[in-house]
Amino acid sequence: MKILFLLLFLFLIDYYFFLGTISVFSKNTYAHNFYKYFFWILSIFVYFSITYLIFSSRNIEDYNFNNNNIIFSTIFFIFFGAKAIGSFPLILDDIFRFFKITINLFSKSNLDLSRLVFLKKSALFISATVVSSMLLGIKFGRFNFKKYYSNIFIKNWNYDYKIIHISDLHLGSFKSKDKLRKLVSLINNENADLLLFTGDLVNNHYKEVIPFKSILKDLKAKDGKFSVLGNHDYGDYTGLKRSSKEWKDNFNNMIKVQEEIGFDLLLNESRLIDKDQFKFNLVGVENWGAGNFNKDGDIDLAMKNVDDSLPTILLSHDPSHWRSVILKSKYKIDLQLSGHTHGLQFGVELKGFKWSPVRLRYKEWAGLYSSSKKQIYVNRGVGHLGYAGRIGIMPDISVLKIKNGTT
Repeated sequence: MKILFLLLFLFLIDYYFFLGTISVFSKNTYAHNFYKYFFWILSIFVYFSITYLIFSSRNIEDYNFNNNNIIFSTIFFIFFGAKAIGSFPLILDDIFRFFKITINLFSKSNLDLSRLVFLKKSALFISATVVSSMLLGIKFGRFNFKKYYSNIFIKNWNYDYKIIHISDLHLGSFKSKDKLRKLVSLINNENADLLLFTGDLVNNHYKEVIPFKSILKDLKAKDGKFSVLGNHDYGDYTGLKRSSKEWKDNFNNMIKVQEEIGFDLLLNESRLIDKDQFKFNLVGVENWGAGNFNKDGDIDLAMKNVDDSLPTILLSHDPSHWRSVILKSKYKIDLQLSGHTHGLQFGVELKGFKWSPVRLRYKEWAGLYSSSKKQIYVNRGVGHLGYAGRIGIMPDISVLKIKNGTT
């Protein structure tokens, strides 16, 4: 039943957009007929795509299924997004028409109720711009890895220390081994002291890692490579129940495969990092997300053996954990590293300015933030999910230089 309501909703948006724009073209012309048939053939293909995503056999171990999932979800995001955004000028036009109807009803005026040509053409132009931008985001944004450099100051930090922070690889969406080799090379060229990964290694299943294991093993950092789990690493989106053998096998293999690629996976626990007699705590929790996301993270358990006289860095996949729990906690956590948001894979970043619609959901969504003498750095993600591209918010290799000081 839900799929029928969804398809009906999509059809109504399509029909609204079609009625609002078809009159741009003169009737019985080649352009009119071409637009009409092209529009509905494309719309039917989008309906097929969304139906496939919902009803296809969810064999999450099938790499071809994962590839098809990426293709069809990208098609859906591009063309439905284009028509949804392009409908705004039509909605504005209908607001104008409503006022004209009201004036006509209560006066002797006879205002023209036909749509404004400018707004109809604007709807088409905006939709075409959205499609073009999203196609360019696939071609030029998807693997356009960018290094984001930040200086982070922590009190009583007596050593200049370089951390590489990455997040959200989503290897099930990562078709190219050459692109992953490029990523590994860019990371290794930094000769970092520590490599920290804040979750979502896969989309759903541990087997997504298998084709890339040998490449990921080549990641290097002087003092080790550490990771935590993200919400996608549990296999909860497969439809499997946590009580089932299949779920438990996948989860246990997820832990095992992280060890095999050289990550020290922190499951609500801590490590003491000792660098030339300078020491600090590295703490990692399982995923904890506000709202309906799983809440396996246990900060009390993770901090159990921590020496709070030392600086402390926390790895927690979801940045909402910081505002919901960490800021209110009794623990002295100097810096939290998170991912999860992807920066929505869409936005604007200029010097001194950044914006993405994801900020409506997450106050801390990209880069460094501070409050109450605690800091959080949110990685924009290095992979992608849903839409196989990035517009404005590039795949993120965060190069963090930790120095002594205060925020």
